[in-house]
Amino acid sequence: MMRNETTGRRADPTRMCVICRGRFPKSALRRHVAAATGDARLVPDPRAVMPGRGHYLCANPECAEKFSKYSGRPRRRRGGNGE
Repeated sequence: MMRNETTGRRADPTRMCVICRGRFPKSALRRHVAAATGDARLVPDPRAVMPGRGHYLCANPECAEKFSKYSGRPRRRRGGNGE
């Protein structure tokens, strides 16, 4: 990670909102992951410790409304047998 030159502290990582595609500090976004039950739902992960690919959502109310309809298409693993 890069360090901030003026304070010596680590820079906050940047993530992108899956709806508006805006880039924000990771701490300003809410993370969602696929439910452990295997269905296609995305559940909140407030502590950011659940396994799986995170989907980040900004605080914009319009993004929250669109996210309720977002499916979060599952991604295929690289190097696999196409499963």
